[in-house]
Amino acid sequence: MTPDRRHLLHTLAALPAVVLWPASASAQAGGTLAAVKQRGALRVGVTQAPPWYSKDPKSGEWSQGLGVSMGKAMAGQLGVKFEAVEVTWGTAIAALQGNKIDIMYMMDATPERAQAVDFPASPLLFYSQRLDMLSRDANRLAGVQHKLLGQEIGTGFTALNPGLARGVLHAAPDMRAVDAFRPDGIYLLPETVSDLPPLAGILTAGAGNPLSHVQLLARNLGIPNVAVDAALLPDIRRHDGKPVVLAVSRAGLVEINADGPQWDAAFGPKAAQATESAVMFEPDVAKLDLSKRDFISLNALRASDSGRLVGPKAAKLGELMSHFPDRVAPGVAIPFGLYREAVLDRPYKATGKTVYQWMVDSFRQLEAMPAASPEAARFSEQLRAEIYRIVRNTDPGPRFRERLRAAMAREMGASFNGGVFIRSDTNVEDLPGFTGAGLNLTLFNVVGFEAILKGISEVWASPYTARAWAWRQSHMKGPEHVYPAVLLLRTVPSAVSGVMITQDVDSGDARWLSVAVNEGVGGAVDGQASESLRVDRQTADVRLMAVATASRRLVPQASGGIAKRPTSGADTLLQPTEIAQLIAFADAVPKQFPQRGEDGKPVAADVEFAFVDGKMWLLQIRPFNESRQARGAAHLAEMDKALAGNLARRVNLKEAVR
Repeated sequence: MTPDRRHLLHTLAALPAVVLWPASASAQAGGTLAAVKQRGALRVGVTQAPPWYSKDPKSGEWSQGLGVSMGKAMAGQLGVKFEAVEVTWGTAIAALQGNKIDIMYMMDATPERAQAVDFPASPLLFYSQRLDMLSRDANRLAGVQHKLLGQEIGTGFTALNPGLARGVLHAAPDMRAVDAFRPDGIYLLPETVSDLPPLAGILTAGAGNPLSHVQLLARNLGIPNVAVDAALLPDIRRHDGKPVVLAVSRAGLVEINADGPQWDAAFGPKAAQATESAVMFEPDVAKLDLSKRDFISLNALRASDSGRLVGPKAAKLGELMSHFPDRVAPGVAIPFGLYREAVLDRPYKATGKTVYQWMVDSFRQLEAMPAASPEAARFSEQLRAEIYRIVRNTDPGPRFRERLRAAMAREMGASFNGGVFIRSDTNVEDLPGFTGAGLNLTLFNVVGFEAILKGISEVWASPYTARAWAWRQSHMKGPEHVYPAVLLLRTVPSAVSGVMITQDVDSGDARWLSVAVNEGVGGAVDGQASESLRVDRQTADVRLMAVATASRRLVPQASGGIAKRPTSGADTLLQPTEIAQLIAFADAVPKQFPQRGEDGKPVAADVEFAFVDGKMWLLQIRPFNESRQARGAAHLAEMDKALAGNLARRVNLKEAVR
């Protein structure tokens, strides 16, 4: 028999998992209920946090959200009225201890809270069982059906990136050996990892941030990624080591199934090839201008210099500075030509060749070897390591030092002793069809001239780390033409920072902005669990998709480097005036600096930003590239057919599914 939704809500509300009493007074539970009945009201702690609690901005009433529904249902069962008491996640325990509220739903059992109140031993099992039944009913009415190894489930999956992949499931990988992950594996990870090597598919246990660098790179290459609820992990882990198919549709449907011949048609006649190999690119050698061998002011660069003198970070920030001069920090660019002079034009050992000539010969030797052979793999790794060693240990010389001092004094002031971000800026990122997000190095808040000089060599070498090499080599032609420019950008001491895509990343609707933010520097791009928002650019209405749960923020230090500090615990990170600045910039970009895809047509922008004292600073802009293969996969389109016409449908949870 299919359970009635009203009964399910009553059952959820009666669970002891949501009732918190002082840890020293668990025996007072009966007294608390008696006091509620005597008072004639159940005081429920509420805070603006959809989908748990939602306040109607017009009426001021707490009318929506699972926590509100549970509170009203419980009050009805007790025969009392529902009374909403506004608190925050940080003050709820004090409100409970101070007898301001009787109950607070959806509170995580952190060790600090457990010292003050009692939590049930295993509340999530009850939540997951009943919420899955409730969600499955609603999903059936809306045509939503996730599948896990032959079973239909109603909840537990959150799609992060669409895509279709087949590979061996690694459900308990050794996170100390990430570099050993196989490119044909589908990996269950305990959390988002910022330095992942290439792989076929990603399952993330817990919250995920779809706008982090690694997620955007995976999205660009059509690598499916799903956040998985803890309740589903035992079923997934039972298939460890077995071949599976992971399918994630653009509308957010998820399937994990056992692989077999029945899937060959979905992958097409070239099913044996890795999915990401469909993305190929090569540097535009004809565009390269290696004759510019001096430092360049950021404000002298324009977008047309990308791939010519510098990479897209410096070129596009220079363009942004021309349109938004008070939104971009000052900086100095080290162009491709200076890298060529300082590193590649030097002699290579006693060979009679320059480093560049030796590289060209070595790459041709590698290409002549059988693809994917052990011999090629060994030679490739030896070549990578030798190039990295050469670049990393390069001393650019006294003339380079003298000119660098002069350039920094010119752009940042003769007495400048603050920090700079040292950012890799290659000619093989943000290309049409290939983002390369996060593959190369950024050093945060480097202070002192000698430290900056050392950092430049480290950033120059970063395209030849094992991870960057692995992602790039399988997609690239002409690898000897990788040129890393460097951008020295004055440190922006962000109160909050994040990423904005100027469309809904799930539906592609340009009316909505997708935003992920964290406190401090760089948390959102590195994959911290972020405050995730959808912002209506017409009305400025905000949908809170996820709250920022990171406990630490990264703060630049005056002496250099980054310190980890506790986060503030604020319920929301972006203020209305800051959201207004994001909307204004998103509206201005298509008119002043449109981003274009591989076909030359305008696409959404991928923007990195920061706020300092309420003012927005721009840190980077690139086209938002999605995988053509993921967009066009017939099986993924078939999955979404059931949702046609139902995406905006409201489901009446008082109905019973027959």
